[in-house]
Amino acid sequence: MDLKSFSFLYSKVHGSTKKEIMKELALTEEEYQEMEESLSETLQQILQERDRAKTIGPDFVRLTSYLYEDISDQQKGLPHPSAIKARTGEKIVLPAPDSLTMPEITLAQAINQRKSLRKYSNKPLSLQELSFMLWATCWVKEYHSTIYNEFTRRNVPSAGSRHPMECYLLINKAESVQPGLYYYHPLEHTLIKINTSSEIAQEIYQACLEQSMVIEDAVTFIFTAVPYRASWRYQQRAYRYLYVDVGHIGQNVHLA
Repeated sequence: MDLKSFSFLYSKVHGSTKKEIMKELALTEEEYQEMEESLSETLQQILQERDRAKTIGPDFVRLTSYLYEDISDQQKGLPHPSAIKARTGEKIVLPAPDSLTMPEITLAQAINQRKSLRKYSNKPLSLQELSFMLWATCWVKEYHSTIYNEFTRRNVPSAGSRHPMECYLLINKAESVQPGLYYYHPLEHTLIKINTSSEIAQEIYQACLEQSMVIEDAVTFIFTAVPYRASWRYQQRAYRYLYVDVGHIGQNVHLA
């Protein structure tokens, strides 16, 4: 869904008038009618589910408790999901983790100095710095695979070592790397080019509701999940762990 469609639905759901929406989104009469028609089914679904959304938090916690669980796919002996997403494409090899110069700073100092920023230096991120951040967050230090299970060990914890998160990078300013969207291969410690078109940064910027830091920083980390990698063992409770796992990763990004 593009930003204009999202904004149209948001305004309709929250009671804005036709005149207000047309002014806010700079729509012509024809464009307004087209959007109303094309998004009518989605709008009706949202309106029908709004009451359900009022209790979705408590319901989610209650219904993902152990009392509601069934036999997991792992217990059923179903094939395990892959611990590493298969990706091909042009690769950029990062400095090896054992070649990195580790910062001379204590954990206590790193925690104390951590802060959120919205203004950034124009200096490009070095490959050493990028390699260090990925080592701290997503790099695979152990890989285990049998016919019964497949899992990895990393520098962040994950429920049952399932590590369902995948890491993508919107690179804006990094030494020797063309700006664009890349996938981080955690086993190979490489970047795989996904999209280096001139439009990709703007598309991600709009997907992030036009938050300027997404395109003003050197690198934006984008985390997605492969839910079945966790639900194979934990069923619907796995969705609890997705949020916890990405929190662990996010904290290491900040500390790194």
